[in-house]
Amino acid sequence: MQINVVFRHMDQSDAVKEYAIEKLSKIKKYLDGPLDVNVVLSVEKIRQIAEVTFTISGFLVKGKEESDDMYAAIDLVANKISRQVKRYKGRLRQKKGLPSIDESLSSVPYDVLSVDHDLEESTPELIKKSNFLVKPMSPDEAIMQLNLMGNSFHVFRDESSDRINVVYRRDDGHYGLIEPQ
Repeated sequence: MQINVVFRHMDQSDAVKEYAIEKLSKIKKYLDGPLDVNVVLSVEKIRQIAEVTFTISGFLVKGKEESDDMYAAIDLVANKISRQVKRYKGRLRQKKGLPSIDESLSSVPYDVLSVDHDLEESTPELIKKSNFLVKPMSPDEAIMQLNLMGNSFHVFRDESSDRINVVYRRDDGHYGLIEPQ
């Protein structure tokens, strides 16, 4: 396990670097195989921010926490990352015996939302644009990635049809799948 620590907008400190390495090396017991972990420690005004990013079997695990103290931010992000990894490993173990996500998705009725457009309002503008790699995966894997990232939706390429699909978290706790025609 290799942990790369980068300092942004702050002086490099060996004590903080060793503390981050010590805290994040504890997640190795949940993972097997080589692992490269990237840690970015930064300061913005009075906020101390710790960001951690790494990949497990093609799934991106990311955590970001902020605090008034850098050590506290490192503790918070280490706890967040370890919870995500435990959840990932638990979901891999739970797959046996449970109905697949495809079966649970087919039992969920699709809601049709009606949207009233007000033409007098100003047109919305694009604020953020993100580029990312769309990997071929099953809907089960996409939902696992969605939960690992903590997002409300995940865009992926279906490995069986080779089409771009979207999995999203519904308000009732279930998942929805959008497949193009």
